[in-house]
Amino acid sequence: MKRLIFVLLIMIFGAAFKISVAQDDNGGGNRDFYASLSPYGTWIELNNSLTVWHPLHVRRDWSPYKYGHWIWTDDGWYWDSDEPYGAIVYHYGRWYNDDYYGWIWVPDHVWAPAWVEWRYNDNYIGWAPLAPYASFSIGTGIRFTRAYETPISFWHFVGYRRMCDPYVFNYYVSDRERYGIYSYTRYRTNYGYSNGRVINRGVDVDYIRQRGGGRIVERQIQRVDDSRHTGAGNNDNFVRAYMPREQLAGTNNRNVEIKRTTKPSSLDVSRLDIGNRNPVARNEYNSTSDNRELKRTNNNMPDREAPGNNPGNLQENNRQQIRNYNNQPGRMNRPQLRQSNKLQQRVQNNIRRRENSQQVKRESGNNKGNLNSKVRR
Repeated sequence: MKRLIFVLLIMIFGAAFKISVAQDDNGGGNRDFYASLSPYGTWIELNNSLTVWHPLHVRRDWSPYKYGHWIWTDDGWYWDSDEPYGAIVYHYGRWYNDDYYGWIWVPDHVWAPAWVEWRYNDNYIGWAPLAPYASFSIGTGIRFTRAYETPISFWHFVGYRRMCDPYVFNYYVSDRERYGIYSYTRYRTNYGYSNGRVINRGVDVDYIRQRGGGRIVERQIQRVDDSRHTGAGNNDNFVRAYMPREQLAGTNNRNVEIKRTTKPSSLDVSRLDIGNRNPVARNEYNSTSDNRELKRTNNNMPDREAPGNNPGNLQENNRQQIRNYNNQPGRMNRPQLRQSNKLQQRVQNNIRRRENSQQVKRESGNNKGNLNSKVRR
């Protein structure tokens, strides 16, 4: 009888264990990146060395950090996404727009309220996803392992009054306006480290309050182990962030389909310094500090580009986009207007000189004719 009871207890315990495991496999607990993101996208192995995630069933104009809104917290600016995978891909890892695959997410195990860079002026504020070349270290902040400048089309600009709006995506400036605004903005990142977590202060919250004229409440980050139960909801005091107590098993790809392809990627995998892959020597590239701010000194571009970037083809692409915007029919910025006015004045002066010269020649010819007639007489 005791043996039968013992067997029954083992069977009950085993069934309970299986139910618990099944619940974890369906979205709860400390699931790894692979299992959590597989229902929403495809895992791809790039260059036989790096596994990345590509989202599926998104709009053609989709881009990271577009659908959601900003919340000010004790850890800085937190991006509260409306997407089911947002608790992971906007707080871990980096985004990259590949020439062939489109937007891909590169996993990393360091959490932050958001991995973005900022641009702002007196009227607008914008953000864009940090590239995989952007690495964080406690003493340095954000540094770039190779030259890279975020294309203008990746930036989302909005007026300060709408920055924290739950439907902020309805208030982004148009594609045409984006290029003009970009030229008159300052670059900023402000990452720190406190209490074991990365802090994203971004643009100063008091400045945003002043420019937007609205009420911005600071909320506290509350860590949770389930990526399905995150965000602010209707609670004005807390924001639930997905930070498992145990280390995320980002390399556990068992029972997950990974597409291996021979198509080359435009991502330079050898220069990545996130996810404990391919460490880059600290003195190999000029490190950049956090809390970076660049001021505009002329009408076209800042006095220097984002730290970590050097002049070259990458910056020229953005300059060319600005020139294309300014060269649209009917569109002139102030330098072009001045140049156009000078050109018109120069043309008018040339016409006057030409007319004066022709008049002098005519008068000279008349004088010669009169002189000849007098001589013949």
